Amino acid sequence: MFSCINRKLLRICRIESKSVNLQQFFFRYNCPALIVSLYFQRIMCIIKSTGDFCVCPVQAIRRYFLLLMVLTSAAVVCAATDVDSLVATFQQVRIPRLKATVGPLPSPKTDALPTLQVLIDGLARNGGGRLIVKPGTYMLRGSLVMKSGVELHLEEGALLLFSGEADDFLPVVKTRWEGTDLMGRSAMIYANGAENIAITGSGTIDAQGQIEMARWGMTADTEDFKENAHGTHGETVEMPDVRRLRALGDVEGSERVFGKGTYLRPCAVEFYRCSRVLVEGITLKNSPFWCIHPVYCDNVTVRGVTIDSHSPNNDGCDPESSRNVLIENCLFRTGDDAVAIKAGRDADGRRVGVPSENIVIRHCRFYSECNGLCIGSEMSGGVHDVYMTDVEIGNVKNALLFKSNLDRGGYIRNVFVDNIRIASAKGAVLRFETNYFGYRGGNWPSQYEHFRISNVMAGSAEGYGVYYDGPGVPVTAADGAVTMSPTEKNTACAIRDIEVSDFHVKSATHSYYLFNTDGCRFLRSTVNGKPLPERPAESLTRQMCDVW
Repeated sequence: MFSCINRKLLRICRIESKSVNLQQFFFRYNCPALIVSLYFQRIMCIIKSTGDFCVCPVQAIRRYFLLLMVLTSAAVVCAATDVDSLVATFQQVRIPRLKATVGPLPSPKTDALPTLQVLIDGLARNGGGRLIVKPGTYMLRGSLVMKSGVELHLEEGALLLFSGEADDFLPVVKTRWEGTDLMGRSAMIYANGAENIAITGSGTIDAQGQIEMARWGMTADTEDFKENAHGTHGETVEMPDVRRLRALGDVEGSERVFGKGTYLRPCAVEFYRCSRVLVEGITLKNSPFWCIHPVYCDNVTVRGVTIDSHSPNNDGCDPESSRNVLIENCLFRTGDDAVAIKAGRDADGRRVGVPSENIVIRHCRFYSECNGLCIGSEMSGGVHDVYMTDVEIGNVKNALLFKSNLDRGGYIRNVFVDNIRIASAKGAVLRFETNYFGYRGGNWPSQYEHFRISNVMAGSAEGYGVYYDGPGVPVTAADGAVTMSPTEKNTACAIRDIEVSDFHVKSATHSYYLFNTDGCRFLRSTVNGKPLPERPAESLTRQMCDVW
């Protein structure tokens, strides 16, 4: 009976809503925001139609009963429905049937870029198609540019081996570097404004970032990079350019060109303002920076991909200011966060104001040398409606990390996490961090609200089982240095409405820490074999967790 009613209601009510009160109601039943939107318009119509209660009470009662049925039915649907209903709305890649095939060149040292690019361009001119790359090694001395309607299919045994030499990835292209727009070096595989593009197959892409560019993220005296619990400290080669970009990001319309003679590392694969993108099956190795970076994109699927990359900042997949993104059945062995959802940084990110939304991460394995799932810290444009389920996380710094600082602004809201298995965490198993490395005065705190986290099983935490560090209050010293008050709270941006259920950590040095929270609770949850209080008492002073 309910399924029949639900199908009819879903057909009737596909109208989006921005009703905060109704969303909060449905959140108490763990209902995805998408489902809330489906019911809102119909419910409001029913409520408005009850104004004739005094004239015809019987009819009004019938209408109220219908309202109750809709609400009850919605709760039943949401409790029983996973993210499949959301994923079903994502648009899929459509590639024409035209095909072209390329085999290895006579010498693996011959530059294969001109040949591959000519074939991609030719397929695109003829409406698109599939370029099949046969087994063999293909040296590429520059960026391979994807075009609309084209699928790059790497057969098993095919290896795209990029040169790794920095100036091969010029001229500059439109990109975003740690949340700030600029013109910078191109990714090894790049697309701008394309639609219906795909990289598929069982082959391998080796960016060879370790040859030159990955070292720009290390200090000059670093011989071999190895991630440590406290992150990279010291003056890296790229830091002067990083500081210059940060300053330019504060100025709207500033000229931000970082070409020859500069040291900002490019990503391995980047899609810029693209629509309907598929990356499936391939193995990606040795990125100079982030591995897969969809920025300003919509309808992106990353499926069955293996990332094996261990240099500084080697995040596995970082969707940024993008919507309708599916990451599934992937293996991440990375030098930095396995998956990090982004949305711009500080003034530039707020000015652009494009959020990341409708992000689904499922059936993945995260074997990162840094963090597992991360949202932030570049999230000034906002992140909402994120769904993560059935993920295995190895030995990491922080397993589930939501991070920003008092300069970011923006928000993270409507996040659902379920069925997570974690080996260990050096810092915290579950961490909400709002005070992450800020240095611009602390006038833009972020808002975290409406999280539902359930069915988490973790082994050990050297730091905290649970760590909630809400926004503090910056204090400026006489010499101009900005520090954080150890006791004062910015209650207007308290961490709000976080419900954690069936969360278990076998052993942790500290069970929990909460500072500046509102409406956060734990149900059927334990750390060190002891139940967590439903509403734990807050700490009177801020505590540090120096694991990044």
